[in-house]
Amino acid sequence: MVSGRRRRRTGLLIAALLLAGACSAGTTATSVPESTTSTSSTTTTTVSNTTSTSGATTTSSSPVGIDAEVLVPDGPGSFPAVVLAHGGSWLFGSPSDIRPLATYLTEAGFLTVNARYKLSNQSPGFPQAVDDLACAVRYAASHPESDGTVTIIGFSAGGHISALVALTGDRYGQDCPYPGTGLPDRFVGLAGVYDVRPLESLLAVFFGQRLEDDPDLWGSGNPQELVGANPLISAYLLHGEADQLINVIFASRFYEGLPAGNGSGLEVIPGADHTAMANPNIVGPFIVQWLKGN
Repeated sequence: MVSGRRRRRTGLLIAALLLAGACSAGTTATSVPESTTSTSSTTTTTVSNTTSTSGATTTSSSPVGIDAEVLVPDGPGSFPAVVLAHGGSWLFGSPSDIRPLATYLTEAGFLTVNARYKLSNQSPGFPQAVDDLACAVRYAASHPESDGTVTIIGFSAGGHISALVALTGDRYGQDCPYPGTGLPDRFVGLAGVYDVRPLESLLAVFFGQRLEDDPDLWGSGNPQELVGANPLISAYLLHGEADQLINVIFASRFYEGLPAGNGSGLEVIPGADHTAMANPNIVGPFIVQWLKGN
């Protein structure tokens, strides 16, 4: 007879695998109505073997201190920078999962740093995952073709980690070889998790501790409890109305706690599921319009 604890662990693993599969399938085509519901107020780095794509130049070697694919738009700089963080249920995933969105944003005129962060499949991801993305923000701000402004964009689990960087990035990445605070100017969350408590079973691997064993550790990694930590942040949250994995309530509650007057917004896209929030054909126009208006 299988014990209740083993059944529970098996169920959690299945749930994690399902979520990871959905999070890494961001380019699946999804039919979405045209109308949307919106709430808003209103060591040396050697770069080698560059390859050209439509409207972008891609560096094939990763910069010192971070693991990332860097795409620079064609034409004279400087360019506003974006840092992308993929999904994957904190356990899986890579920059390739969100590369179509990176290409889209680069072709729209943004210097794009598609970053890898510490996964939790072998050891806890926290705080190193936040360190990794905070360093990517510093790199993006100091890139010679960046105009110094940085937006961090995260999908699903990457949305959770990116939110932590947006709010508390100055507390992380202290060993990063690039200057700056680690705080981005703007944050875009795509079907993100902004409150870790309802997903305690899944996030125990990220923190390496259960919530009840170290509530302070969990609090330091919970965007919902840190929502006022960076009063200057401007955030744009996009969420699919038909998301069956991460309920839109995560985005709406986080949005309600954001500082007023910074141009933050919440976009709920009718008919869109979880994977649609990484599809550049669906979210790309929203992101570009908001970034160019802020």
